Amino acid sequence: MTGKIPVSLIVDDGGVINMSHFHQLQVKHDLLIPVSFARKFAGICRKNGIKGKFSIVPVPAGLGRLDGVVQQVPKRQVEAMLDLLRAEIAPLFSITPEILTHFLAYNLQNGSCRHILEDTYFEKLGDLEIADYVSLALEILVNKGFAPSGVTSPWMCGAANERNYARGIGIAFRRVLKRNKCFYFLHCQDEIQIPTLICDTPETGQVTTIPANTEDAFWSGQRPRSPQMARKLVKTGIDAILTADGNHGVARDLFEKGLPITLLSHWQSLYADGRAVGLAALDELTMRINRTFGDRIEWLTFEELADRR
Repeated sequence: MTGKIPVSLIVDDGGVINMSHFHQLQVKHDLLIPVSFARKFAGICRKNGIKGKFSIVPVPAGLGRLDGVVQQVPKRQVEAMLDLLRAEIAPLFSITPEILTHFLAYNLQNGSCRHILEDTYFEKLGDLEIADYVSLALEILVNKGFAPSGVTSPWMCGAANERNYARGIGIAFRRVLKRNKCFYFLHCQDEIQIPTLICDTPETGQVTTIPANTEDAFWSGQRPRSPQMARKLVKTGIDAILTADGNHGVARDLFEKGLPITLLSHWQSLYADGRAVGLAALDELTMRINRTFGDRIEWLTFEELADRR
């Protein structure tokens, strides 16, 4: 990477559902994330110049398609959230499906859920089977007025079958959106540290993987932590990424190495079961980054990052 150091915010698990409600059944998490929270998030992004990647789960937890009926969620809330995401989040972020359910694998034939999680299901699929699955995810978002430019992996989906995974994603984008370029987010703090071209064929177009180079500093703000402990742990998390004086932390190390500062977060970790301690910490962390590095950094969407590789 040359020139200004790119900075991007990764927001996983986005939409109207708090995915922790289904992923951590032993803890009482809020089911819904209100539109008012999304509006506050968008305001902080505009204020601090934040750009990045935002995922939307097209069939959240298998409750139903966003372009149909989502069980347990009032239709008006689904539409209000999607309206806000289109108007205020999509201009700042590359939008991706987080495959289909981020939960049990979806049966494309009958619309039910299989008794296997998506990441396990993908381990033995061929590229055309993956393309069919990803195509439906893209179609649902397109039906709701979004223009996705990549795919987000729920958990480690695709890691054990990455060649077919990358090819399937590329085939799906060419099929549904006629795009010759796309990306996927899978790798987190591993050997891949920069946007990396994985495949480039007439069937797939150019498919780039873009990693997260930090952990989710905001995750500990959720229940069962007490509000006081949540604030303390989240502060420790952002200090590990960049101290208030800007001299230490993962972001400082990445900057000195000339690597992208790709900040991992989750919709539910920012929301923090209504406390929004993660969102407040995101505000503080991004102000620190801007104050410390100034015009030596540049906030980019993931689509822009893929083009800069």
